[in-house]
Amino acid sequence: MSLSKPIGILGAGRAGTALARAAARGGVEVRIASTRTPAQMRYHLLQYAPSATAVRAQDVAQGVENVLLAVPQEDLDDVEPEWIGDRILVDATNRWEEEPLPEWFEMGLAEGLSSSEVVARRFPTARVVKALNHISHWGMDAPRSSEPRAAAIASNDAAAAAEVGQLVTALGFEPVIASNLSAGIRTEPGTAYFNVAATPEQMSRHLL
Repeated sequence: MSLSKPIGILGAGRAGTALARAAARGGVEVRIASTRTPAQMRYHLLQYAPSATAVRAQDVAQGVENVLLAVPQEDLDDVEPEWIGDRILVDATNRWEEEPLPEWFEMGLAEGLSSSEVVARRFPTARVVKALNHISHWGMDAPRSSEPRAAAIASNDAAAAAEVGQLVTALGFEPVIASNLSAGIRTEPGTAYFNVAATPEQMSRHLL
């Protein structure tokens, strides 16, 4: 499936560039940003995501409906909510125990929120969807087999989840949509299908 709508990716590390490569294979135009300027990213992207267009971080949401968040959670203080606005924000980040987190993030987790629910609180005007965090950058680049591989999607916004489902399909995966954003905690490190291929049936049961 080819998706005509361009996407933004915030983060040009291993996860962000792997997502950009997968998007390019699916015919999706990518705008990618990081803490570096577009000029500073030029040679990095030539090697790791040659089809992506480098933009300034504050411009990553311009002309796109979906922005993929692929920065370490410890660096989320550097991401301004107004950069995202009312776009769909695909939270592809993970909670790693050794990461020193921003205070607001720690407070949200202490209240019992999932990491994506904390992200949603931080970006109150965005339509937050948890997706693509449980597939490693190696998995993004792996050749597709004849058996479909599931990609979990969790959101409180059904329309946003369906939109991200189209993107997931373009990336070569089969979307499995959970009923709410909090279910995204079942895709984080230490869960059964984190970095482990699952069929849509397996993922559906896992997200219940």
